[in-house]
Amino acid sequence: MDGIAAVYSPGDSNLMENIFNATGSLQHRGKDGAGVCVGNKNNLYVHRDLGRIGNVLNGDLLDMMQGLGPVAAIGDVGYTKNRIAEKNNAEPLEVSPKGNTRYHISVAMDGCLINSDELRAELQDDYHFRTRNETEVVGALLHKYISKEGINFSAGKKLVDKLHGRATFALVALVNDGKETYMVTLNDDRAFEPFCYGNIGNSFVVSSESCSHTRLAGDIKREFDGAEMAICSSNGIEMQRVREESMLPDVFQAVYFGHPASLFGDVENFSIRTELGRGLFKIYGESSADIVIPNPDSGWGVTMGLFEAYRDSLMDNAFDLSDTDNITIRDHKAFERFIGLTTVYPALIKQAQAVRTFQEAARRVRANEVGLKFGGIESLLRGKNVAMGDDSIVKGSVSEGGSVWVAHNAGIKKLEFWISYAPMMFPSFKEWHRGEKCIRELAVQRAFENETPYGKSID
Repeated sequence: MDGIAAVYSPGDSNLMENIFNATGSLQHRGKDGAGVCVGNKNNLYVHRDLGRIGNVLNGDLLDMMQGLGPVAAIGDVGYTKNRIAEKNNAEPLEVSPKGNTRYHISVAMDGCLINSDELRAELQDDYHFRTRNETEVVGALLHKYISKEGINFSAGKKLVDKLHGRATFALVALVNDGKETYMVTLNDDRAFEPFCYGNIGNSFVVSSESCSHTRLAGDIKREFDGAEMAICSSNGIEMQRVREESMLPDVFQAVYFGHPASLFGDVENFSIRTELGRGLFKIYGESSADIVIPNPDSGWGVTMGLFEAYRDSLMDNAFDLSDTDNITIRDHKAFERFIGLTTVYPALIKQAQAVRTFQEAARRVRANEVGLKFGGIESLLRGKNVAMGDDSIVKGSVSEGGSVWVAHNAGIKKLEFWISYAPMMFPSFKEWHRGEKCIRELAVQRAFENETPYGKSID
C-alpha cells in the first residue's frame, strides 16, 4: 500500500512545499519509506530513504530542489515491498535501461502485480533491475512503450493492455526527453486503486486521496476513471481514457484504509462509515449497552452511526409521541438508557507510541504491538454494558489482544462488538501469495469455522 502524489506547476516557487504537503497528507498509507522526484528542463532528481516523509525530507533539501527550477514533482510514502524495509525499495524509482535512450523515467506506484517474475524475465535483456519492487517492473514497461510510441496515449494503452487482469495500479511518473520534463499519470482499467485529480490555482495535482488537495487549500475535480491517462507538458494538460472496462474500485482500501476526510464516490469517508454504523444497527435492531465507545481510531465513524441509531431507537421505545402536546414515558427502562446515553465516549485511548499494524504480517510481532496500543478509562468503563464500534476486522489480533483485552481489564460488565466494513477483494490483502493459509487466518474464516460466509468457497 502506497500513497502517491504529483504536482505539475511550471514556474511555481512553492512547488516543493506543495509536493511535500500533498505527499505528507498520505502518511497514513505507508510509513516505511518515502521520497520525491523533481524534474526541470534538463533532468530528473530523486531523493528517497527509509522512514516517514518528515524524516526523509528537510527544509534545506526542499530549498535545494526548489532552486533547480522544477516544473513538476512526484512523491511517495509506502510500506515496504519486502519483509524487511530497505532503502533501495523506497520510491520513486528510476528506470535503468541497458542501452542508450533519450528518455529518463522515474515512477511511483500504488498497486499489486501478479507473477511479476515473468514480466521481469521478459524485460531483463533490456533493463537493469536493482530491486524486487514491482514498481520497477511497471516502470520498465512504461519506458519500453514510451520508447516505441513516444510520450502519448498509445504508450499508455499498451501498458494497460499488457497489465490487464494481472495488475491493479495507479502510477505517477516524470519523463525527461532531454528537452523538457513531462508528468504522466495512469491507472488500471478497473480503477481499483484510489486516485483523483484537480486544479489548484495554476497547479495540476494528482493524489491517491483527496486529503492531499485539501491540504493544499483546494478540492479534487473528480476521481479517475479506469485506464485514464494524463500527460502534462509545455503543450498543456491532456487526458484520455485508453481502455474501456467496467470499473471495480476497492471499497475496502478507500473507505477503511483511507483518511476519514477523503472522498470516495464524492462522499466523505467519515460519512460513509457513519452510515455503515446506522445500517448495522438496523440489521440487528437492539442493544443493552449503557455506553457506546469506538475502537480507536478508525472506529469513530461506525460508532457515531451506531450511537445515533441506538439513541433514536431508545427514544422511540421510551416515549409515546402520539400526542405531541402531552408526551409520556412508555418504557421506563428504555427511558433510563436514553437519558444516560448522552454522547460517544473516548473510553479507549490510543497510546502516543502506537503504530499502525494493518500490514504487519508476522502474527507474533502484530500481537506484541497491539498490546501496547490502547489504554482504558476505568471511570467510564467499570461495571458498564459496553457497545464498541469498529469499521473492520482483518485478522482480529488488534481487537482480541488490544481493545477487547483493555476493556475487559478496565472492569466492563458486558461487551457488544459491532463491526461493519466494506467487502475485501484479494488484491487488498498483501499476503495473497501464501494462498489458502492467509485466508484461513482472516477473522471471518474463524467466525465461520466449519463453513464459509455466504456459502463462498475458499477458492
